[in-house]
Amino acid sequence: MLPHPAVPVRRRRPGRLHGLGADSIEAYPVTLPGLVSSHLLDGCGHWIQQERPDDVNRILVDWLAAL
Repeated sequence: MLPHPAVPVRRRRPGRLHGLGADSIEAYPVTLPGLVSSHLLDGCGHWIQQERPDDVNRILVDWLAAL
């Protein structure tokens, strides 16, 4: 459990959201009680911050500005 403010950013994998990983996303309200928002990005692999830097930066800057 992570009680701190959290903004998970994950990749969307076709056919996988309802498979491996779906349980962890559905559990966010319990496992991340500080959940602020959650983001699934298309068109990226494992290194989201390197493959989609503009999107990740926008998400983080918006989140930090709202604190």
